[in-house]
Amino acid sequence: MRRAREIWALALGALLMLFVFAASVMLPVKRRLTLFPDSLPANSGAGAKLVWSRTNVYGSPVPFFPETIRVAIVQGADRVKLLGRASRGEGPALLELGLRAEGDPGEVILAIDEGGRTTERRLQLVSHSGDRDGDGIPDQLELNDAMDRRAFRSWFVAIAEAQFYRPDPRWAEIHHDCAGLIRFAYKEALRKHDANWLSGVPYLHQATSEDVRRYNYPQVPIIGDRLFRVNARRPEAPGDVVRDFSAAASARALWEYNTVFVSKDVKDALPGDLLFFRDPDRQPEPMHSMILLDRFDRPGGPRVVYHTGRLAASEPGEVRLVTLTALRTHKDDRWRVRPDNPRFEGFYRWKILAGGRQ
Repeated sequence: MRRAREIWALALGALLMLFVFAASVMLPVKRRLTLFPDSLPANSGAGAKLVWSRTNVYGSPVPFFPETIRVAIVQGADRVKLLGRASRGEGPALLELGLRAEGDPGEVILAIDEGGRTTERRLQLVSHSGDRDGDGIPDQLELNDAMDRRAFRSWFVAIAEAQFYRPDPRWAEIHHDCAGLIRFAYKEALRKHDANWLSGVPYLHQATSEDVRRYNYPQVPIIGDRLFRVNARRPEAPGDVVRDFSAAASARALWEYNTVFVSKDVKDALPGDLLFFRDPDRQPEPMHSMILLDRFDRPGGPRVVYHTGRLAASEPGEVRLVTLTALRTHKDDRWRVRPDNPRFEGFYRWKILAGGRQ
């Protein structure tokens, strides 16, 4: 009799745990509604992304959500084109919608109907002299020539990969984190790689004979050695290099002000594109970044390189080189490179590559 009661108690306990787990997955606890960026250059073809979601305690969209969500343009429909489905009514509680700027300067108002609750988001289409595509990066910095873009990519990935094998002593330890690796490789990729530069490199797996020809660091037009935008562009005010650009930038600033979204599919990405992850629980810097080294069709799969950042007070972290295949099944689901991972923002491209072109 006692044995039977113990079995029943264990069974009820197991059922209770199963119920709690199912509830934690199925019940929405947080709502997300973002439009990024909130301004675009008029008549440019540049894009923004609207994301609506209801997430569970794990930060993932709840797998089943019955309410219909609709997005409509209530003002400025002639200024933008919607990309994707403007409504959802079944499946995961997630709606992602692209907007492409195809009209004159002005305001676009989006109404998001959440079943009895309507919320607005506003997108500004602006003009900006000296920055025709309005991406916040002066036109003089964009690498419009295909050879320059190839040269930059080749040096950027070669220098980044080299830090895994033997870090360059010119990469100061204070900058040893995920964004610091990206900044270092970016800066060094824009230099002239003459005999003097090569003599100071401790390791370089591969090198290209071509350099970027339009300009070379630190003689960069307009911004000099302040390579990275760190503030939002203000259409109504002239640019201020000291205020808006810096020699250092966080992972979030690289993501938000210096790159453009490409895709969540590696088949759309190119070597030298960046991967960004956003984890609100990771403080003080919730963004994490990596560098894509290879095309998607590389034998064995494409690889990424990144710095872990400081792991603990006594652990400075390290540079790691892994395959995307390994990341897709990472034991910590925050870092899985998969479209269904809400913390994976996707692959992004440097704005200097002519507004994100190949």
